Amino acid sequence: MNINFRRYREPKGISQEAVASRLGISADQVRHYEQFPAKVPMGMAVKWLQILGVDIATAMSEEIHPLPGIEPRSPYAELYRRLNLLNQYIDKNSFFSGLELPTDLPRPNDLQGQINQYYQKPNVVLTGAFDSGKSYLANTLLGKKILPTGYQPATRVITIVCHVETRPEWFDGNVGIIDEKFWQDENGKLNFNFLYLEDRERCQKHFLQFGSFDLLERYGVHQYDDSDDSNDGGHTAIVYVDAPLLRACNLIDLPGYSDKQDEVSKDVEKAKSATQIANVLLYASPAKGHINGQDMERLRNLLRLLPAPENECKDFPRLGNFFIVATQADPSIPDDELPKILNKASARLYKELDETAIEFRRKLTKQDITKEDVQKRFFTFWSERPDRCQRLFDDLTQLLRETLPKTVICRVDREINAVKYDNKQEYANSIEQYQTTIAKIDEYRKELEKAEKNEPERQRQMWQKRSEVSKCINDLEKDTRKSFQTYAEKQIDVDSIEKMISQRYDKKKEAQEYAPGYLVDLLQTHVENRISVNSEKLKAEIDAFLEKYPVPKLPNKDGIVVSIPFDTKGAFLGGIAGLGAYGALAAWAASLGNLGGYILVGKLVSLLSALFGATTGGTAAVISFVSAIGGPIVLGIGLAAGFASLVWNLFGEAWQKRLAKEIHKHLTKQGVVNKFLAGIDQYWQETATAFDQGADAVEAKCKQYLKHLHEITSTDTQSKERIEQIIINLEKLRVFFANIPWDTQGECL
Repeated sequence: MNINFRRYREPKGISQEAVASRLGISADQVRHYEQFPAKVPMGMAVKWLQILGVDIATAMSEEIHPLPGIEPRSPYAELYRRLNLLNQYIDKNSFFSGLELPTDLPRPNDLQGQINQYYQKPNVVLTGAFDSGKSYLANTLLGKKILPTGYQPATRVITIVCHVETRPEWFDGNVGIIDEKFWQDENGKLNFNFLYLEDRERCQKHFLQFGSFDLLERYGVHQYDDSDDSNDGGHTAIVYVDAPLLRACNLIDLPGYSDKQDEVSKDVEKAKSATQIANVLLYASPAKGHINGQDMERLRNLLRLLPAPENECKDFPRLGNFFIVATQADPSIPDDELPKILNKASARLYKELDETAIEFRRKLTKQDITKEDVQKRFFTFWSERPDRCQRLFDDLTQLLRETLPKTVICRVDREINAVKYDNKQEYANSIEQYQTTIAKIDEYRKELEKAEKNEPERQRQMWQKRSEVSKCINDLEKDTRKSFQTYAEKQIDVDSIEKMISQRYDKKKEAQEYAPGYLVDLLQTHVENRISVNSEKLKAEIDAFLEKYPVPKLPNKDGIVVSIPFDTKGAFLGGIAGLGAYGALAAWAASLGNLGGYILVGKLVSLLSALFGATTGGTAAVISFVSAIGGPIVLGIGLAAGFASLVWNLFGEAWQKRLAKEIHKHLTKQGVVNKFLAGIDQYWQETATAFDQGADAVEAKCKQYLKHLHEITSTDTQSKERIEQIIINLEKLRVFFANIPWDTQGECL
């Protein structure tokens, strides 16, 4: 039964507590059932209507009709058609992959691996505190009840909902429960790569159970006994559904954040780990008490990690993939109050984040973000009143149907055309150099002997240059630590905190709730700015290191000639590919622009492309640092709750001074400064590790290169024949890349 009990109760002036007492249930259950009337058992519904004096026939005739789900159509159908044609082109020329080449130039199968990434739909992620109605919102967007809901914390696993058409043939049922190790890469780090879901062997190893939708009730909610061993190990639920929404995206419902100060529950850890996969973020916060202190802390970091489609397509609206939803906007809230709730919450958010997370977003997108822009990202939701959720539905439909697909298509166009052009040029350059080698093979043979004798000196130069970069990394770490410690010492001083409170907050309650998080956000912003500056300095050092890398050369009487191209950047990228943590080298890699032919280098570029989009080096460094300190919701969260019960005396020091002392005491007790310092250390340690790995790879390729020079200039009569065959193979692959059937669609940046 789907009856609007609230509609009949409120005009009679009967409280929820009174109904609860008559029904023998709690007031929380009454509130929950009024929000989700379809879950009321038949017997209870009859008794409830009797309490309200309503005839059951009348109530049944006025049942609430659920809203239809979002209908974004099939916005990627044309893109998939073009990708299918490109795959057919690669398959037709698949024999090129086996051609002998002495260098690591890209092959057709490398492009095919990248194309698989382009078939992945954007992820719409729902997050927020527990009991904020996320799962109910998800079901409404889908147009059907799929996910469990409850008045206690319900979702205990990450729930990924995909269209049934993407379900692998061997997948048995609609739901699969997998363990955490399913998402771990070879480095043991969580990598939510949805291509894993197509790996049958991986799935069979890590899936705990396949089955129907009732598995979500068994594994996915807290209403069952947590001591039940059958529930152990469940980390993610994969759900395949036939819903129109899922033709344009995957829908991910995260476990709710708790209201505990320490935020240590397993649910929270899962929610934190999965925010990295959001292309569109819906943050749920109940309309009553909309955006409290803890919401603010989460939003600070979530906004930092959210991708910036604005950088891909000039028509994308500011913060267009960021939705803050006032859920549970029920009829007890008057119509004229809802706009006030949204306006006050958006004004608070803008005030608290303007200097930090919003400023970070301005730098990331190179666009101004005003208070009005932020205000537009606030929406209401109450499914029984279409007027209270229509704007959310309209905006999200527009985003998923037109705006976001345009940015996705722009990105794919940019990357494939870069692959097409850059590799065509790369192969042409290689052909030219090999042709030169044939013409001067006897001369090169003699000069190579001199180069080989110079190898000890080349090795000495190489280690000297490596040591210089390693020293630079060490110096930049020390500078980052020193800068932060000086800044933190000044900001966490009691007098400074008191001054900040006096300047920003007029009301005690507001200061209690928001001042601690604002202070921590200032600390994080300072670190991020310093990290960004120092990462740019290192980027210049890495560029110089690679450009001046001592590669074996073949000098002749006309000057220096390097017979065969040696790509130090490509070798370096290949060396750090798959590490999972890059530190400041994320800034260096992102600075390569559209990455061109490097888009096909191993796992590194697909990760950077997914995580950083079209960001600049500095913002990539900041995101990398946020990852180093544990991702979003690590520092500051729970601080506001720590002051909620603070009692103010009527006499003595001003409340600003007393609150400042409490904040100082709490920050010191929590070791916030040390947590940042640990994050700084980890960031630069990851940088040092990645640099060593990349430099080792360059040197290994350099030795292979020297060996190849020796082979093609040897006295063996087959040397020229081998070079001629290499040139033939290079020409075939040059033609392959030059003729890639792809043209730009639409208008992009």
